[in-house]
Amino acid sequence: MLKKSVMICLSLVLISSYSFAIDKNVFEIVKQVEIILSLENIKSDQVMTVYRKDGTIRPYEMKTMTSGKDKSFVELTAPPREKGRQVLRLGEVVWSYMPSVKKSIRVSGRGSFMGGDFENNDVLRLNLVGDYTHEIIEELPDQYVLGLKGKDLSLSYAKIKLWVRKNDFQPIKQEYYTLTDKLIKSTIYQDIKDFGGMQRPAKLVMQSALNPKQKTILEIDKFKHGVKNPSKRFRRSGLGK
Repeated sequence: MLKKSVMICLSLVLISSYSFAIDKNVFEIVKQVEIILSLENIKSDQVMTVYRKDGTIRPYEMKTMTSGKDKSFVELTAPPREKGRQVLRLGEVVWSYMPSVKKSIRVSGRGSFMGGDFENNDVLRLNLVGDYTHEIIEELPDQYVLGLKGKDLSLSYAKIKLWVRKNDFQPIKQEYYTLTDKLIKSTIYQDIKDFGGMQRPAKLVMQSALNPKQKTILEIDKFKHGVKNPSKRFRRSGLGK
């Protein structure tokens, strides 16, 4: 009887240790993905092209700067009608500055960025490590397929399905779901480039699942990390200046 009890206890310990190892492994995978996609202390030039469901195509050029994980600044440089428009995130608060009225207004982090498929949070903030729990739901020969569940109902996406390349942890694809498992949209990561010693996707294609004709393409032209950007860029009082 004693021997049987010892065997049961040993089995439970082994199962617990195995589960911990899996949890630690998947956490490290997500952490590596977030490092690759990190927008912390960066300076970048980007082009965003919005393909709307009515067939119109709207290209935007913009400059992005960040300070730490909680401060982000985006300024549009083209087209002329949008030049000077700015978006600032301070923690959970997002401000949008309109040069035509010389005024900044608070906007939702879950609102559409420039009418495209990216939300303000997609461009300015997405914390895969801290905001979600993680599990490996499938393992392919060259990929991990991860399931992420949001810890907070206020998050833009309740669930995320993430495909990760095994050999270098480069993200391949993300699918975004509601709490009831309805697919909202997906992101395809393409064109991996070296930016100052860091390899990351230079092209992101966000595709609406609700309308096949609607998508947004974000292309990175320049990207520097480890940059100390001017502090004045991360104050509401600095918008428009």
